[in-house]
Amino acid sequence: DQRCRPEKSAGLGSGAVIDMQAVGEVRLPELDGARCVHAAIETATCRACVDICPRKAWRLDDAALEFDSGLCDGCGLCMPACPRQAIDLPLALASRTVAGTNAMLAACDRAGDDEVVSDVVHTAAHPNEPGRIACLHAIGLGELLRAYQAGQHVWLLAHGDCAACPRGQGEKLSTRLVHLNAALRQRGRRPIVLREVTLAAWSVLINAAGAAEADARRGFFRALTQQPASVLFGAPPVQEKEPLKPPGEYLPEGDDALMPWAIRLNASRCVGCHACSRVCPEGAIQFDAAAPAYRLRQRACTGCGLCQDVCLHHAVTLQPWAEPTQWALPLVEKHCPGCGVDFYAPAEIATQNRNCWVCDSTQLKRRLYQVMN
Repeated sequence: DQRCRPEKSAGLGSGAVIDMQAVGEVRLPELDGARCVHAAIETATCRACVDICPRKAWRLDDAALEFDSGLCDGCGLCMPACPRQAIDLPLALASRTVAGTNAMLAACDRAGDDEVVSDVVHTAAHPNEPGRIACLHAIGLGELLRAYQAGQHVWLLAHGDCAACPRGQGEKLSTRLVHLNAALRQRGRRPIVLREVTLAAWSVLINAAGAAEADARRGFFRALTQQPASVLFGAPPVQEKEPLKPPGEYLPEGDDALMPWAIRLNASRCVGCHACSRVCPEGAIQFDAAAPAYRLRQRACTGCGLCQDVCLHHAVTLQPWAEPTQWALPLVEKHCPGCGVDFYAPAEIATQNRNCWVCDSTQLKRRLYQVMN
């Protein structure tokens, strides 16, 4: 078992990573504890990995977020479910040129089966075979959008009976694709095409395309042997891992079109405490002291819910796959006659706020004051 609440286990709050990969032949996820929302605040309500796991390998209680490697079958469903991309399980997706199109190919480990494997007996996918992954529903928005940016707009997929499979009971890849294609069409971009094929047809495609690409590589290396040594040899390029970005950052231009998450701040509820802007790990809500205002970077929102968890007045709303309608909440700086502290209030209701929110909540009957930077 791994205890994964960072501040309460294994020193993960300092950015350590739990590597849970090698258990027999099953490839297991890797958790970056510093990115997990439970590392930010103890009252985080996110249960994404716990709720999606068909094997109940993730458990959350008041003490810790725990992972039982003995229950995990490496399906990878927790990876796209995690809003902070704190869980990583590399997918062996294959890219092939098929009929002149640069396509992505993937097949689940139950593709071609006449019936679903028993829930008791779980084996890993084919970790060394291109395109074979445990479950297609582990392909998240990030994989779809990164492939789209690389010009790969076609996916050829082979899978088993998802309706009868325990892994197919959560959000499906097809559902993600419906939302994403709606966002792409709204921006005037071509949609992603998903084609379901039999495993036999899929194997022919990936092997034939792979053989053609292998021949092309051999020709490339033969050409290289005719080059001078000064061209052939040199310092190897440094491969840097691409920094993680919210899925919305990969979408084409169109800030008023559909976004994975749309943020809305309710001026009638907001008290200007800055809690949401301070806790947001992606800077989707930012306090602009010069304006003053809260600035909303709608593309940066991942729907982690931390802003809602810390807002005592329920002023923050997050709506999935919606068109943003708000990009700022203007504020007014005021002086509280009760405690003598300068504070901010939404400009829309500034005339209603004579005292700061702490004095209003205590009705000036207790010696409770706020400290503002």
